[in-house]
Amino acid sequence: MKQLIYLAICLLLLSCGNRPVSEEELLHSINTTPMLYTVQCVAQTTVIERSSRAMDLFGQRTAIIPVEANIKAGIDLSQLKNIRISGKTVYITLPDPVIEIESTRILNEEIVTSVARLRSDFTNDELAQIARKGTDAIRNDLGKYNLVVPAQEQAELVIAAIVNRMGYEAVFENRPKYENQDLFNLATPR
Repeated sequence: MKQLIYLAICLLLLSCGNRPVSEEELLHSINTTPMLYTVQCVAQTTVIERSSRAMDLFGQRTAIIPVEANIKAGIDLSQLKNIRISGKTVYITLPDPVIEIESTRILNEEIVTSVARLRSDFTNDELAQIARKGTDAIRNDLGKYNLVVPAQEQAELVIAAIVNRMGYEAVFENRPKYENQDLFNLATPR
């Protein structure tokens, strides 16, 4: 009895692969896949803030603040719109990646300050303003973290599995390359 059930399931699966699938059906199958954050890294930078020359008459103030941010990158498959079916081949162009900078934090235990006797110490607001420069520096240097290509590769693997399951072969066209300014524009802080 079990063998008969397995045989029926196999025949059902094989018959699904023989039915032609429209671009809309295929696109719907891909678009319903949840957001894929496939790459994650922790970025760290150090901001050094020194007092201005004019204020150095009373002594120098220096703050060294390490800032850390968790960065995720992926491809939002619900944004995939560009596919074309030709025979048993599906030509696909991936949408732009999504990059999120989240959980930015100041490493408070590692802050180093040096303040001359005639100068006031750094306030918490001043330290937070200086730390924002660290967040901006991480965002400006997204290209060095190599997030986009692995995210694209992982999305291609997932899409290829969906396309293969429907009896087609996936061919990915026009994988865009992104400059640092492009990544800056794609990044969203959380």
